[in-house]
Amino acid sequence: PSLVCLPTTPSVFRSSPPWVFEMSSCSANAVIGVAAGFVAGAVAVAGGAALVTGMKRRREILTEDIGAAKKGRVPIFVMMPLDTVTDDGNAVRDLETRKAWLQGLKNSGVEGVMVDVWWGLCETAPQQYNFKGYLEFAKLLKSIGLKMQAVMSFHQCGGNVGDSVWFPIPKFVLEPAKEKGLLYSDRFGQISEDCLSLSADKEVIFAGAGSTKRDALTCYGDYMKAFAKEFSDYLGNTIIEIQVGMGPCGELRYPSYLLSKGWNYPGVGLIMAHDKGMARMLKAAAATAAKPEFGEVPESAPKDTCAFPEDSPMFTKVASGKGAHWSTGHGAFFLNWYRSTLLAHGEAVLMVAHNAFPQMKDLVFSVKVSGIHWHTMHPSRAAETCAGYAPNPETGVGAYTAIAKMLGSTAKATGREIFFNFTCLEMSNRNQGPGMPQADSSPEDLIAEVRRACLHEGVHLCGENALQFGLPEDPGALGQILTQTRGWASGVDKMHAVTLLRLDEGFCRPCSLVTLKKWISTL
Repeated sequence: PSLVCLPTTPSVFRSSPPWVFEMSSCSANAVIGVAAGFVAGAVAVAGGAALVTGMKRRREILTEDIGAAKKGRVPIFVMMPLDTVTDDGNAVRDLETRKAWLQGLKNSGVEGVMVDVWWGLCETAPQQYNFKGYLEFAKLLKSIGLKMQAVMSFHQCGGNVGDSVWFPIPKFVLEPAKEKGLLYSDRFGQISEDCLSLSADKEVIFAGAGSTKRDALTCYGDYMKAFAKEFSDYLGNTIIEIQVGMGPCGELRYPSYLLSKGWNYPGVGLIMAHDKGMARMLKAAAATAAKPEFGEVPESAPKDTCAFPEDSPMFTKVASGKGAHWSTGHGAFFLNWYRSTLLAHGEAVLMVAHNAFPQMKDLVFSVKVSGIHWHTMHPSRAAETCAGYAPNPETGVGAYTAIAKMLGSTAKATGREIFFNFTCLEMSNRNQGPGMPQADSSPEDLIAEVRRACLHEGVHLCGENALQFGLPEDPGALGQILTQTRGWASGVDKMHAVTLLRLDEGFCRPCSLVTLKKWISTL
């Protein structure tokens, strides 16, 4: 079959200008015309043509068929479409097409796939579970010889980057959470329905079987127990990893940057500790510390989700005297509480997962942490801090060391392997600065920081790309992920696994699968 690729939608974070990657269906004259729209003068056009020729040859090399698949030393997984099963949850959507896609992945040397097991789809009524579609999917994977990373998705699908379908969290938890103020809220009272607030963890207000009531942790545990029972024949052989959902987008963080509420890159976002439950917890923590005056979110926190660090007194490089600062006093107390409360939530959900799943050698847990790479070069780390990844100003311990320490201690306590899953593997420092230096973005340094934290705490690291890209169109992104896997390393600094997003028709083009096969063989 022809390996010529149709154009794919360019990503915001392309490693080269988007027009370079829309070459495959263009004539030479069209290419010159496109280039002329970006540069002026004959010299610039000639330079652009030379760049196009070079990139075309890079793609040709990557898409040459290299014969039988050869697996590298780092297993590669691919995220399934968000709507892998039908809307009623009873079957795999478009089974024959998905089967062909999966066979293509297998032939390319892929280890397996990651799939969201949506809470709102599988438990529409309290403790009445329907996993039929996912059971059919697990059976399909087993027949092909692919593994599954199953995500316990306790968040909604919809409203985030790349979301193409809508699956809200179950109505029987959403409505009482709204009524009791147990959904994350910003200072203006805008709530996020993406997931329950961590303040719901021990609030016994959610319906169970019959007339019983449950707290959020019990709801999560019951769901995972039901999944473990239903998929007992697949655990440890086909299903080899359980990614435990922790918050928005399944990640261990607060929903501080909400596209649905007006956030745009590279805004720092907003503090999300204003729901009634979080407010009670903060007030109690301040009273316990004998500092009741610290029982509210500092007024100096950001008021604009699209603001920059220096726009908020809390996050300026040097304390301005206009309010609580991140480095001292009220600001430091609050941010330390904000982070430690998030970590306590993560540990509690992991313990619930531990009690839900059988102990077996070939079944691991993972926790996803967001790669918030913007404003990482600012001393306040404001964007990360709003999401809950605040460094401790008193001890100097970084947020990622604290997360890795929590994962490591929980792994030791449970006797399970728990992996630190981090995003933005495809991004490089050099491609984030030009055109937007105000973002203070440094993804490679951020990944290095996370890797050091995992090494220090003895926790295995795995990762994902943050934004989808065309495989043959963006060799730079694949090259960057290759660098980050450290497949040549003999120690624990090598990536445990990499998951690419996302499986679709473009991902399964012949040229894409040949590119994938060749790339995997180099890991």
